[in-house]
Amino acid sequence: MELTPEVRPIVHIGVHKTATSWFQKKVYPTAASHRAIDRARVREALIEPRAFAFDPDVSRALLAQGDDGRPHLLCEEDLSGVLHIGRASGFIAREIAARIQLLYPEAQIVLFVRAQPAIAVSSYQEYVREGGTRSLKRYLFPDAFLAFQKFRPFKLPRFDFAQFDYRGLIEHYDSLFGRENVHLFAYERLASDPQALLGELGRRLQIELDPAAISWTRVNPSYRGALIPFARALNLFTARSVADKRTLIHVPLSYPLRKELIAGLNRLPVWGPPPALDPGTIAWIAARFGESNRWLADRMGIDLAALGYPTEPPREPVPDPVRARLPQWLRL
Repeated sequence: MELTPEVRPIVHIGVHKTATSWFQKKVYPTAASHRAIDRARVREALIEPRAFAFDPDVSRALLAQGDDGRPHLLCEEDLSGVLHIGRASGFIAREIAARIQLLYPEAQIVLFVRAQPAIAVSSYQEYVREGGTRSLKRYLFPDAFLAFQKFRPFKLPRFDFAQFDYRGLIEHYDSLFGRENVHLFAYERLASDPQALLGELGRRLQIELDPAAISWTRVNPSYRGALIPFARALNLFTARSVADKRTLIHVPLSYPLRKELIAGLNRLPVWGPPPALDPGTIAWIAARFGESNRWLADRMGIDLAALGYPTEPPREPVPDPVRARLPQWLRL
């Protein structure tokens, strides 16, 4: 690829569950046109500084360590919010966007989106991978399973579907960097034809990648459905690393050991396919995201409905999830 003088820094902000780990480990380190900055340093410079202690000069110097003249390339999914902390995630995403604008006002922003039904299941898989013990329904709709005094949205960390209403995040980055500098990609196109998608990414961003050096193996394969209950049971014996869970007793070293055990078992097809959403949840998602997905399809200029994104509301009104009666009676 012949690079032009317009080669600029790239900041890939996620979102979660759109192959960011693969980009961090397998793709961006092969870039000849840009210097891929280690994820730990990205987090140290942009995420770890406290709200009123962020110093752009300090972070800029930290990111500049080891500079070789190439523009920077950052990739970190938590730049677009933190997956399991509920409504606070949006506030984090907004603050991080301001920090990125201070450090890289000329940056090109990369954001991958994914159909909400699929990304909801994938987020639950990540939750179980990180030690979660709740059921899929309880994870997706925590307020429906809790007594009133326990579901104050800003007090307890948990999943929140608002993270997958991409419009607000995209419009905010458009306002900071200019719409022409915010590049949107569909995860589904990456999953179906990664080489073609990377070719498009390279052309749009002026990034020179080495396809021969890229490993096409998935970094975090999905758990098979029948393995999920076993993983949740093992997670009762570790306090790591999500807050919305139960722990019977914390057994030291159980967290890494059970991750290796489940990863090995997950290679066996006997455990079946990954879990799926029930029709009621799918209808609720369609009602929640249909309008914003139509906006997203227009913004991206592609047929998102053909990729599995709900773009039309259900024919019948869909009620919000009903709080389970037994937890309500017991005030759990």
